[in-house]
Amino acid sequence: MTKLKQRKSTLTAQPSTAQQKHRTVAHASREHRLVWWKIVIRIAATLIGLNICLSYLITETAFWGHKSKWTNWRNYIPRTQRVFTQQELAKYDGSNAELPILLAIEGDVYDVTLGRSFYGPGSTYNLFAGRDASRAFGTNCLSRKDHLTHDTRGLTEDELAGIKSWHSLFENHQRYVKMGTVELKPIDPDMPIPLPCDGAHPKPI
Repeated sequence: MTKLKQRKSTLTAQPSTAQQKHRTVAHASREHRLVWWKIVIRIAATLIGLNICLSYLITETAFWGHKSKWTNWRNYIPRTQRVFTQQELAKYDGSNAELPILLAIEGDVYDVTLGRSFYGPGSTYNLFAGRDASRAFGTNCLSRKDHLTHDTRGLTEDELAGIKSWHSLFENHQRYVKMGTVELKPIDPDMPIPLPCDGAHPKPI
């Protein structure tokens, strides 16, 4: 009786021919799909590579002249967004060649080192480096220090829109990278609002 039970148990444990065939067919199907996916990926990679090469030959750029934050390879480098104090940010004004050049607008900090000709030492717009001068981005006033501040009280709608426009430009620029934010000191409401500026100048791109 015991031998009969063992024999039945063995027969039950062994898969039938139909089950084995089903498993073989399923495995072959998975292998077939995997092969096709590999072919699709290779074709797609080849087409992308050819497109980039052709773009370089015609426009000398990888993406047919399109420039934005998405075509900036630096944006794909993992980095921790840092929170700067205003004193820390001031160190990145371009005076130290070993440090990047940073500027802030509406509290967001951007690395503009690749725009050294605009923001480096000796350039007209170096006064934007190492600080948040949001007000000056809106008023275009570079001749008065009281406009080199994050204080935007009293600005017109057009001037505030101008700040937003420049903020968007830095955020989506092909060469500049967001590095973090800056902790801005609250503006004392009792402080006088900076006077309008007569000597406004255009800002760099």
